[in-house]
Amino acid sequence: MFSDKSGVSLQTLLLITTVAFVSGIKTFTVTPDKDTTIYINSTKASSCKVRKCVPGSKLNRHCDRIFTLNKNTRVTIEFDCPRPEEEFTVEIVRNIACTSTLCGRIIQSDGGSSGLLDFPRIFTWKIKAYPQKSFQINFAETGLKQIAPTDSCNDKHTYTLRAADVLLGKYCLSGPISKAQILNQGSFSLDLPAGQRLRPGRFDVSVVAKIHTSANISVTLQEGSLSSTLMSPNYPRSFPDNDVMEWYFQVPSKHKAAIKLLNLKLPTCLKDQTGLEYSSRGKTQVVRLDKVQPEQNEGSFSLRLRNCKMDTTRSGSVGLSVKFNVSAYQGFKTFTVTPDQDTTIHINSTEASSCKVCKRVPGSELNRHCDRIFTLNKNTRVTIEFDCPRPEEEFTVEIMRNIGKTNVN
Repeated sequence: MFSDKSGVSLQTLLLITTVAFVSGIKTFTVTPDKDTTIYINSTKASSCKVRKCVPGSKLNRHCDRIFTLNKNTRVTIEFDCPRPEEEFTVEIVRNIACTSTLCGRIIQSDGGSSGLLDFPRIFTWKIKAYPQKSFQINFAETGLKQIAPTDSCNDKHTYTLRAADVLLGKYCLSGPISKAQILNQGSFSLDLPAGQRLRPGRFDVSVVAKIHTSANISVTLQEGSLSSTLMSPNYPRSFPDNDVMEWYFQVPSKHKAAIKLLNLKLPTCLKDQTGLEYSSRGKTQVVRLDKVQPEQNEGSFSLRLRNCKMDTTRSGSVGLSVKFNVSAYQGFKTFTVTPDQDTTIHINSTEASSCKVCKRVPGSELNRHCDRIFTLNKNTRVTIEFDCPRPEEEFTVEIMRNIGKTNVN
């Protein structure tokens, strides 16, 4: 087992020594590990109750619908229904208190808790930063991918990250998210459905300098994973008042990056304004959320989402929420076209964005010209260049052919 300074292990959190039916009662004997709290919570209204007692002592017998076990004492848990796993969930909580230099590790291991396999289980690590410091969870070994709040992961291991009470997101293993920095305190949890065995794994937790946002998520874009879809905290509900969230994007060499807002809801502001703040190579640009987002030149950059002081008194006020995609791409996406005689090709943008189409006659840089709309109508070979990664999502092509009159003698 790891000490608080060297790690946090779930291997010895629970010792299930007995699982039995006695007169219609299903029993488990549990010994919570030191500094571990086990919550047994009912999930729906029914007559089923859970009882706990110290073995050999009838005086300590007590019945309820919710129980908390947090002493390193052997306790017998009794359920007065045949299928308690359908009515109760089990949450195993461990606290990590960082010092000025150390935090520890998050260790995933079933250990002795396999006796509770039939229950839906949540493993939660609550992490508190040292004063005037922040903490960082490193996901680089496996990476994480953010998913929608209503989705779950194919491997049935679904992670949740919070900064204080703010939901930063739900995640699956294997993705471009490499680390997360959180101010003050937060939690990292793993949800397992009933019957799902816990896969071993670990994440390092370290001390970092105090950040000036609620959280900072690092995203590494690389070959094989050049795009990522991300969501604002609490999505699809509102991002908190006056809060700031930051993402840092590592972009491959000789690649540009483009941000596309997919689902945006804006609040009514009483004070200040919402916006996205782009920072790269010492330069900062603030862009309104309802405007076209700028293309980022080569190199890594950070993106800050800022909320305002919102007016929540108005009926139907939705607050601030946004889902967006970031993509890295290399240079222009090119096509070579030779319009037929009496044929006109129209290339039209379908939505507002910073993407442009450029045309030039091969070998002649003087004839290069860029715009949002192009018409090609000469029987000349032309190279078409789009300065965005997915022009097929932003442009349509219309080919028109003129049919003239023919004299018949």
